[in-house]
Amino acid sequence: MITILIIDDDVIVLQLLQLFLENEGYRVFSAKSGPVGLDLARQYSPDLVLLDLVMPVMGGMETFRRLRDLGIYSVMMMSHRQDEQSAVKAIQMGADDYLRKPVDLHILRAKIHAMLRRSAHYLQAQFLSYDDGHLMIDLEQRRITVDGQSVKLTPTEFRLLSILVKRAGRVVPHEELVQEVWGTDKQVSLGSLKLYIHYLRNKLEQQPRKPQYLLAEWGIGYRFKQVSMPMMSQTKKTA
Repeated sequence: MITILIIDDDVIVLQLLQLFLENEGYRVFSAKSGPVGLDLARQYSPDLVLLDLVMPVMGGMETFRRLRDLGIYSVMMMSHRQDEQSAVKAIQMGADDYLRKPVDLHILRAKIHAMLRRSAHYLQAQFLSYDDGHLMIDLEQRRITVDGQSVKLTPTEFRLLSILVKRAGRVVPHEELVQEVWGTDKQVSLGSLKLYIHYLRNKLEQQPRKPQYLLAEWGIGYRFKQVSMPMMSQTKKTA
């Protein structure tokens, strides 16, 4: 089920949008502030975020920047501001779209559908290779090198690394990793997942105790971080 997070300090707007989107069939979480929204984003990795531009405590732009740091890529800014400059600034910051308040629900529906289509296209063109000069990963060729030296991974290590690299920048929850690596029919503990992350860090990281690539979001999951402006290539899967 598609998950949408709404971050807005206006309780009436939150309630209206949550009710509308739930009736549209989405799983919806809402937050009245940027910090609460970021906590929910870390926990649930939403497919799309609706974010108010003007909020107290932590403004929309700062919240947006931190969402990007968490690997949340689909963000639609909302604002009562009618000036074109606000819309331009939001798009220049990297927001996928901009919606003026009061929200027209028909327009919102259309914009969400368009954003999800673009997101689906992005996921189909998953990252299949990574190279930052130190670490090189080619998932199609099943080839990994560190400083030019070939590294051998076990089948389980390779599956785990593949999942994280394909979702580079995004936090993948523990339960999802366990299910995709080992399957739902096997009883695998969180300790087993941590052990294989440990194995991968020892093989890939320059300092396994201070990892740069395989990062833990404590209590939630793991993510693969791109380091030092890597050359990421996107390749569509072919039948």
